[in-house]
Amino acid sequence: MNSVCIFGKNSVICQKLLPKIKNYNAFDRQQFDVRNFKNIETFDFSNYDTVINFAGHSRGSYKPPTENSWQNYVDQIEVNFISNVLIAKKFCSVNPKGRYIWISSSTVKTCRPYQAVYGASKSATESVFEKWQQEYKEFKFITLRIGRCKTNHMYNTFEHTRSSDSVDEEYNLTPYLTADQVAEKLLYLIESEQSITEEMLP
Repeated sequence: MNSVCIFGKNSVICQKLLPKIKNYNAFDRQQFDVRNFKNIETFDFSNYDTVINFAGHSRGSYKPPTENSWQNYVDQIEVNFISNVLIAKKFCSVNPKGRYIWISSSTVKTCRPYQAVYGASKSATESVFEKWQQEYKEFKFITLRIGRCKTNHMYNTFEHTRSSDSVDEEYNLTPYLTADQVAEKLLYLIESEQSITEEMLP
């Protein structure tokens, strides 16, 4: 049976996925902060077939690039890039036939200047995994690249400077994916037997 380890369980998408799967352990940020790199290195991945990392953020990316805080930029790089690389590295070292699933973004292809650091952090992870696939051929690097999806992501990006109703209005200006749609795609990817990059756009 596919045993699954999940980071970022409070993600709206994750919450839609959990009722659909069995045999998993899920951790929120308080239980396992993916920015604690020492914890990643000492975590026991040996009992898992699949790891799903939902952690990611773009806080402050509504501001002009020079006005976003350095803390937000460092945090985006640590969460969106470094933690993915280190978790996959550790997991692959104990389960060379494992499956690592993470959420990328359509901003790797096109983004506004405000989103440049966020998009670059996602793009860097994709680049690393594309190269690692050539070395670790039995390990499955699975990237789900999504477009705009209605979750709490935008609300957090605005750092709670806008009401949830105002953010909903922003979502309604253009088409968007639902968390249920993305969860259904992940349910399919959990069984993938090869490295793959899937893209979902509204």
